[in-house]
Amino acid sequence: MEGEDLENMNAALRKVSYINSRQFPTPGIRRLHISTSVQCFGEDTCIFIPDIDAVVMVLQPSEPRITIAGVDRLTRPAADLRGPAGLTLFQDLHIISTVTKGDTASHHTSTSYRHRAGRPGVQEEIIHNLDYCDILVLGEELRPEHESLQLQRSTLLGKHLDATNSTSGMSIYGVDSMSNYEQVIRQVHYHNWHPAQTPERKFRLTCSELNGRYTSNEFTLEISVLHKSEAGEHANYMVAPSQYMQVIPHLAMVHSLYPTHGPGVPSAATVVIVMCIVALVVVVVLGIYRIHLTHQQEGRTSDTTKEGELDWDDSALNITVNPMESFQEPQGAEEEASEEDEEEDDEEEDDDITSAESNDSEEEEEVPGALSVQQGSKRGQLDWDNSTLTY
Repeated sequence: MEGEDLENMNAALRKVSYINSRQFPTPGIRRLHISTSVQCFGEDTCIFIPDIDAVVMVLQPSEPRITIAGVDRLTRPAADLRGPAGLTLFQDLHIISTVTKGDTASHHTSTSYRHRAGRPGVQEEIIHNLDYCDILVLGEELRPEHESLQLQRSTLLGKHLDATNSTSGMSIYGVDSMSNYEQVIRQVHYHNWHPAQTPERKFRLTCSELNGRYTSNEFTLEISVLHKSEAGEHANYMVAPSQYMQVIPHLAMVHSLYPTHGPGVPSAATVVIVMCIVALVVVVVLGIYRIHLTHQQEGRTSDTTKEGELDWDDSALNITVNPMESFQEPQGAEEEASEEDEEEDDEEEDDDITSAESNDSEEEEEVPGALSVQQGSKRGQLDWDNSTLTY
């Protein structure tokens, strides 16, 4: 600067300032050297102004924190990967950057170096540019004959971006805004023509700015392939929550109507089930008891029939009398035989009543037996009529 008025020179020097247009300038010291010369015209003595050395201290800026967020796991049927459009990897991707700012900061002069005295501040979102974003394949590299990453070139039009693709992943580079990077990354598709051979895949996405000075977090995306049987189970699982949500209001209504029922009190359904079981047991026991009584009655009837057959089956009965006994003895025998005939007649009447209740066949069998007894008794009387015998 050049001038004749000292005050104007001082005012101009006060307006000199240091400007750094970089969003994140490099911290450090910026040195200044001020020299002044005086021109004297027609004067015996001329004043001398010494040089001044000054510094500008650039402090460490608040480092931005680049964060990548989105869905970190995808489960899709194999048909989606074989389709012409493929599978969109980062459809819900978001890239944000935040910095921490203090409440107060001190100014630095050329003669003193005071550190920044500020309390930790709040997170503030800022918008800045990125240099590149890399999509890396974790694990085995892509097999070009089976799978690949694809990006339409039309997506890059109107942006300061370009992309390269390989078996290890895809790289998108160029100084551009975070919003443009988001739009391009969301259009990356993954194709797999043989998903049965690769049931799972993992990808890692990272972004950076200032040539790697600030990098984002490592966002990992995992892809699982569902086959036909697994796809049906997955669909049933997705339908289950809606059914569950329909059941919850009913349960809440039941608890509101019966708030006093605790876990220890049996429900009405339990009581009904117990009563049904008890009734079934009672019916079974009564049936068994009735069958037992029927068997007992049949046994008694069969025993009575057998006793009747044994008592009255005397068709082969023969009576033998000693011929050497006296005449009075035959007469007593005749009296006894007559008494036996009377008893047999009474027994025949009883037997006729019993045989009439059972069947007519037994009557036909017993009557000849009685006749044989009578004939035998008569024959005995005829055989033992020994009045003409002499002693």
